Amino acid sequence: MSHAETVQQRKPITAAIIPVYNEERNVGDVLEVLRRTDLLDELILVDDGSTDRTTDVLHQAALRDRRIQVIRHERNKGKGQAMFTGWAATSATYLVMLDADLKNLKPDHIPVLLDPILQHRADMTLGLFSGGHLSTDLSHRLTPFLTGQRGLRSEIMKYISREAATGYGFEVTLTIGARQQGYRTKIVTLKGVWHPSSELRTERGFWKGSLWKLRMYGQIVRAWYIATHERPVDGERSFSSLLKP
Repeated sequence: MSHAETVQQRKPITAAIIPVYNEERNVGDVLEVLRRTDLLDELILVDDGSTDRTTDVLHQAALRDRRIQVIRHERNKGKGQAMFTGWAATSATYLVMLDADLKNLKPDHIPVLLDPILQHRADMTLGLFSGGHLSTDLSHRLTPFLTGQRGLRSEIMKYISREAATGYGFEVTLTIGARQQGYRTKIVTLKGVWHPSSELRTERGFWKGSLWKLRMYGQIVRAWYIATHERPVDGERSFSSLLKP
């Protein structure tokens, strides 16, 4: 067996999971950055029922990078379900989670998220924006537990309430689940990175974007309530539930 075949068949160690919904204008830039880092063994792209050309963009990227796996939901199920779909598709020990609309992402930002995990100095990192755009910098400073840019031990996903993680409740549920199980978290800085606010997305318009953001925060509050009022998730039971039809 050749060295290349051995590398291809070995168990993946690190994987990036990126949920994508109607991001034909943005996701290509993020994928181009990830192509230039060899720290990731797999790139799992979950198209959450996009209605624009996102699917085509993802499949074109997959032709250029053999690490990419594209999974499509036939209908929009929400960010939380997209993340669980991506997790179920990999056996990687360590994960990187990224939003699909990031601006000014660089290859050097990936080890910022992953190195503390790989070096056993933390179990999960929370990547906060700094110096990219004032509005997103401020948002991250006020609510660091909502960041979608993370590195983590994949086992933490076993302890997340699937009910609480529905839609945009995923990040707060992940943060609470990790804390309940005693995992160590570390804040890291992603210098220069930002993403457009919901109300500033040109394809949505101001009012539609504002309503989108209001709905997002409603899901976050719901997730916080469920995750903090139910019993901590049993990791073995949670993982087994993923295998049921």
